[in-house]
Amino acid sequence: MIATLVRLKLTLLRNGLRRSPWQVVALVLGLLYAVSVVTVVGAGLVALRFTGADVAGAVVVGAGTLAVLGWALLPLVAFGVDETLDPARFATSAVPRRQLVPGLLLAGFVGLPGLVTLLLSLAAAAALARSLPAAAIAVAGALLGALTAVAASRASTTAAAALLRARRARDVVVLVVGLLVVLLGPGINLVAQRVEGGAGDLAGLGRDAAAVAGWTPPGFAWAAGADAAAGRWGTALLRLVLAAAVLAAVLGAWALALGRSGTGPATGGGPARSAAVRGGGLLERLPATPAGAVARRCLTYWRRDPRYLVSAGSLAVVPLLLVVLPLSAGDGSGRWLLATGPLVAFVTGWSLHDDVAYDHSAFALHVAAGVRGRDDRAGRVLAAAAWQVPVVLVLAVAGALVPGRADLLPAVLGACAALLGAGYGVSSVASALVPYPVAAPGGNPFSTPRGAATATVLVQLATTAATTVLALPALVALVLALTWTPWAGAAGLVVGLALGGLWTWLGVTRGGALLDRRAPEVLAVVSRS
Repeated sequence: MIATLVRLKLTLLRNGLRRSPWQVVALVLGLLYAVSVVTVVGAGLVALRFTGADVAGAVVVGAGTLAVLGWALLPLVAFGVDETLDPARFATSAVPRRQLVPGLLLAGFVGLPGLVTLLLSLAAAAALARSLPAAAIAVAGALLGALTAVAASRASTTAAAALLRARRARDVVVLVVGLLVVLLGPGINLVAQRVEGGAGDLAGLGRDAAAVAGWTPPGFAWAAGADAAAGRWGTALLRLVLAAAVLAAVLGAWALALGRSGTGPATGGGPARSAAVRGGGLLERLPATPAGAVARRCLTYWRRDPRYLVSAGSLAVVPLLLVVLPLSAGDGSGRWLLATGPLVAFVTGWSLHDDVAYDHSAFALHVAAGVRGRDDRAGRVLAAAAWQVPVVLVLAVAGALVPGRADLLPAVLGACAALLGAGYGVSSVASALVPYPVAAPGGNPFSTPRGAATATVLVQLATTAATTVLALPALVALVLALTWTPWAGAAGLVVGLALGGLWTWLGVTRGGALLDRRAPEVLAVVSRS
């Protein structure tokens, strides 16, 4: 069964390449990037053979630990995981988990991220192969480390998806993850202060950090090879055993999470109640128009859909991070709070650039009912603005008043208006012109549908650049207010409000016209999962 799952992954990838020439282009571009990364980073790791065992060990342990943590955490906030073999599709196949989990784990290496990780892990082992026994332990540790990294990504996203189905649990998850991310700021600041203050050189600090990381679960596998290279054979074997135990624990956690999420039917967080009972007066105040109906449905998504909640929860990280960093750095750094409003405005407006994809097959109702594209665009913008504009306004005012720069408030508000309006406008056009599939309703909100990874990155880069360029005049006014005279902020406020309204109106009208012409094509793309 394990070999069958690997062959199935290869077959699905091959069929995907035959179906679309763009997937071939994306694969070629991805291969070129992967080859460049493996060549440059791999050469650097192999070159560590010509350094001391302590230096090579510290680098390998530090890099390996970060790689495992990156695999475990980044899919929760950024890229998601490849769900070509979605575990939910095996729910009715009676595949035992003791075969399903190892098969899905090995299938995770059939793809560029897994393959790159495996190759770089072997390059790290080569850096520590100072003798034949040391090489054997280093290779075993590298393989355990790579397996743990891929398994951790699946376990974390599957467990988070199961937790997010319960409303109280997902609130706790969003809070805890946000706090953990925010704590990275003071940690980095303390490290910088220690190096700057002469408490230790950077190399010594790196060795100390690697020594600590080597006794943590993500670092056991990599530290085993470092111990073997240094001749500490007993410690190397101990850490190798601990690394195997960590892998077994991660696989067990993954199997347990699959029992709650991946191999059973999706369950809700409790009995549903009507929008009039749960939504309060906001839904009732929306206009009784097609755009208002779309806005009501989208507001329900923002309140109940785990995929939307993950996006909204990530917004909390920006203001918290910009508050904690100045507090940990001391006086003179409150100016960073001025960026809180503009950054949140950019992220909130930009977050709608693929909003139509979250409808999935339900978008067919729009097509069948003949909903005008303009009404669809306006409803989505209205639903987002109903809660995003107050949040941005509060953060912008607080970001200017807390550090005592009320004179810069007009410039900050102008930048916020321009970024938010540009984001709404670009998003309204992009979601009709270049939509890409996302996780299906009820599925894992941290997964990326098969064949959508490259399209996701390209569209996100393009929409980010477009939003920034369209808001540039107001951003220039903010910079002038900061560096030249605060009076430039008055002009920035006028320009920002004008640009925000203009880009939103153009996006809704032009994006609506695009959606009217391309509704069948959009439906075909967003219905994929």
